[in-house]
Amino acid sequence: MSTTYRHLAAFTLTLAVFFSIVWPSIAEMELLWRRSETFMHCYLILPIFIWLVWRRKSHLPTKAYYFSPIAALAALASLLLWLSAYLVDVSFIAHLSIIVFCQCVVWACFGKTLFKALRFPLLYLYFLVPFGEAINPILQDITAYLTVAMLNSAGIPVFREGLYLHTAFGLFEVAVACSGLNFLISALALACLYAYLTYNKLVKQLSFVLLTVLLSIFANSIRAFLLIYIAKITDFNYGFGDDHYYYGWLVFFIVTFLMFWLGGYFADKTPSVDHPYTPDIAAEKPFNRVQTAFTLVILTVTLFSSALIRFNLPLTEVIAAAQPSPQILLPRQQQPSDWGITFNDGLQRDMLVLDNGVEVLHASYASRQDQGEMISWHNRLFDRDGWTIVRRTSIGTGWQNQAELLFLRDNRGRSRAVLYTYRIGELNLIRPELVKIAQLVDLLSMQQQGASVLAFSIADVSDDAATDILQQSYLLLGCLPESCKP
Repeated sequence: MSTTYRHLAAFTLTLAVFFSIVWPSIAEMELLWRRSETFMHCYLILPIFIWLVWRRKSHLPTKAYYFSPIAALAALASLLLWLSAYLVDVSFIAHLSIIVFCQCVVWACFGKTLFKALRFPLLYLYFLVPFGEAINPILQDITAYLTVAMLNSAGIPVFREGLYLHTAFGLFEVAVACSGLNFLISALALACLYAYLTYNKLVKQLSFVLLTVLLSIFANSIRAFLLIYIAKITDFNYGFGDDHYYYGWLVFFIVTFLMFWLGGYFADKTPSVDHPYTPDIAAEKPFNRVQTAFTLVILTVTLFSSALIRFNLPLTEVIAAAQPSPQILLPRQQQPSDWGITFNDGLQRDMLVLDNGVEVLHASYASRQDQGEMISWHNRLFDRDGWTIVRRTSIGTGWQNQAELLFLRDNRGRSRAVLYTYRIGELNLIRPELVKIAQLVDLLSMQQQGASVLAFSIADVSDDAATDILQQSYLLLGCLPESCKP
């Protein structure tokens, strides 16, 4: 077998085994593309990647491949990162690790020369990862701020309360769908591709991408302003009906046209692909057979070892550790509420109402379950469609003994406060990423302490009164550290 075929065989075998192991994460990625309009563009990324590689085929080195031990170790690290993320259901990190592993395998099996020649197509694969939903609150806040500024400049008085905009002719909410995330990510993917094909210098490429991001955010705010303005001058006959979506598409096409039109003025006359990459063979060091075999053995053993790990722990082993404290096993009351908290699919879920009107939810989870997870997109502390956060404050000392108090408002002006914490063993945490790390440590240490969420809520009282009542209820159940007691 020639040297080239050995490299191709190692590359193909490694990827085949890897994809057979991480297939659940890949299927989850595709499910997110299909379910969300924000990530529909991901279906185009692989065809674009193949076209970009084919476009550079005449400039790719066809010989002098070298195995890279450093890249092989990086592939191992990304594999372990995927495994850790998969264990605690951190989808974004798991999906990202798959792309990083593929890039490292290209480098490990073919060397730095080929990797550099395919640098942009490989980096472009990151757009396969469904990302960005975490910045929705930031984009909503920016949209609300700029919309208020535009309304004031148009002579329309407006009072902003969180994501609610109060005007004399109506109340408007900057909802998640108004954040412009789907437009921003699609425009970012287009901008990166256009900048690569149009400019040779990195400074010009980055400048164009940054300009596109800023223009997309500003255009989304203009869209929100126009919807409110059109609703005002037409007495709500237009602006919030079916034409709501047409305005969004119109703004998208206008911004895309402006982006390409402005970018064309600064385009380089000679595209970057016309400059073939000259491999620096002298800089590459051969990888002898012993090192090659050692690297491949490490990759293969690690891949098969991860495939043999039992990811799903038997629930019977963790139920006892995840049971709630006897202090909160109060008589359960069934009472309808507009709180909207979920946290289903746990080992146990208690919803109760105290004598002072405070609603309490306690839900227990294993560190990992066959179905369901405590920190996930469908588990919510409140109904996001009905309530918006106007203020939040942390309670406690240190990162390991904390609770958070959320002050909410709805579109009718009602108020609600929510005090919550996530408990992993003796830790009280509020940051989801720290909860995931604590769950991973608990899982790998085989302590199986389990996890739980504890939340208190009260509605239609002042913020100061809600703070006192919720803290007293929290203390009554022994959930706050001594340093938090008044």
